Amino acid sequence: MNGNSLPMGSGEKILVVEDDPDVRYVTQHMLKALNYTVIEADDGPSALEKLRELDESGDGVDLVFSDVVMPSGMNGIDLSIAIWGRYPDTPVMLTSGYPDRVLQDAGMTEEDLLYIRLMKKPYGSKELAESIHEMITRGS
Repeated sequence: MNGNSLPMGSGEKILVVEDDPDVRYVTQHMLKALNYTVIEADDGPSALEKLRELDESGDGVDLVFSDVVMPSGMNGIDLSIAIWGRYPDTPVMLTSGYPDRVLQDAGMTEEDLLYIRLMKKPYGSKELAESIHEMITRGS
């Protein structure tokens, strides 16, 4: 991977929420190689707990990158709504092996779609780098 061809991070914090440990591991390594700081959670409730802990310590995240389909009764869309209720300026990027319509079918409005992006699985380093960079710079 040539660092000059990919937009690199500057240590920004990304919370990766993924229930599949193999996918979480690969995503974490891809993001670290792009110079991001990665925090991991394996489901929506643990992601909200990590966000709460970071907020209480005066810290936060620059982006939440979450799978759409997850266990424990909270999918990625539910997680996004919960995050925006508590941390309205936190951008969320969702990933799914399902079609783009998943967000619209879930009742997301055009305004919601300004703060959310859906990346189809599988994704490569270039697509991940460009999408993450766009979401983080849009939020700053």
